[in-house]
Amino acid sequence: MEPSDRVASELKQRSVPAYWIIGLFVFANTMICYFDRVNFSVAAPTIMKFFHWDMGILGLAMSMFGVGYILTQIPAGLFGDRFGGRKVLAVGSVGWSLFTLLTPFASTPLLMYLVRGLLGLAEGLNFPGATSVLSRWVPRKARARIQGLNLSGVAAGPLIATPLTLWIMTVFGWKAMFYFYGILGFLWAGAWLLYSTENPSEHKGMSRENLREIEAGLAAEATVSVGDAPIRSKVVWGLTASYFCFTYTWWLFLNWLPTYLVQARGYTEIKMGFFASLPWLAALISTNGGGWLSDALVKRGFSTGNARRTMIYAGAPAMAACLWFVTQAGNAGVAVGLITVTISLAGMNFPAFWSLPMDMNVRKAGFITGMMNTGSALASIVAPGVTGYVAMWFGWTAALGLGSALALLSAIVMYFTAPKREEDKAI
Repeated sequence: MEPSDRVASELKQRSVPAYWIIGLFVFANTMICYFDRVNFSVAAPTIMKFFHWDMGILGLAMSMFGVGYILTQIPAGLFGDRFGGRKVLAVGSVGWSLFTLLTPFASTPLLMYLVRGLLGLAEGLNFPGATSVLSRWVPRKARARIQGLNLSGVAAGPLIATPLTLWIMTVFGWKAMFYFYGILGFLWAGAWLLYSTENPSEHKGMSRENLREIEAGLAAEATVSVGDAPIRSKVVWGLTASYFCFTYTWWLFLNWLPTYLVQARGYTEIKMGFFASLPWLAALISTNGGGWLSDALVKRGFSTGNARRTMIYAGAPAMAACLWFVTQAGNAGVAVGLITVTISLAGMNFPAFWSLPMDMNVRKAGFITGMMNTGSALASIVAPGVTGYVAMWFGWTAALGLGSALALLSAIVMYFTAPKREEDKAI
């Protein structure tokens, strides 16, 4: 090797690995994806007043997002596994950005249901596509950390978009913020296609050392599987059911937290904008921390499956307890503090859930992810609509109490469907 080549090789190895740059791109896309989810919830009180709609109509509009979202989970995973997630992510980003731009033109409930459904259809491509990308690009030792980075976008989105949306609405009007977020998604898609490649071996910034790590992991895992057909696996169906219960509360707060703070806790819109951001800041930190902790357990000798599930067994019941205490809190500040802890616990457990599909079968990670996230998509349909009507008919204590019960049920379902045989412990 020539001296100049040796220096270039050393510099490449010392620089940030290309798979971390890919992880940052995926994180940014997830964050923009959540910009386009939370902006509607922040604008919900204004939209209700503007169109003279009630909470029931808005709740159904939020649920229609989930109807579209659920339809593309498994197909997105299949396409990602077969053709690669790079194109899946680009198509999804362009699609949901377009429907975000069209949202202000949906002036009747029927049109709003249609636009929200199409938005969900496009956003359904994100997580299966992202997991398919990361399963090809990330060595096993860094999976939970990079999935933690990716999934922290679900917290960074609301954290940034809540105050930013309120500012844009105040200065330019509520319609302008949909235009802003739509254009942002188009810009990401262009940058992604310019930088990324379908396979690590095709990327000019990939070092030989990193490529060997990735390829060695893929070869070692070629026989790791939940079975010949994941759709017939009790473990995969248990993961799906557990994730439905777990994410019900996430969707509850993602859609209704601003309205809850205004209606149940008496906050003004400006005050709400600040306090509604705090839980997402905590989740941004905890999601990344959860990824590092999960990978650290693996390094300490835990099997990957046990490392992921141990965190869920501890986190989901704690989340349920905190949410129940929210219903009993007489002070608004205490309630916000408990909601912050609840959402941060949820964030801490996301990397564990999202690493399991890759640990189960790296070559079918997109499909298993699609099945798992179908549970979340179902929760995104059920939680907003049910919460809107339960809060309207029985009050917010009943609405939050239901979320608490389901969070606890998540850990119970996971425990009874997890592999128990010695040879299954790796997953």
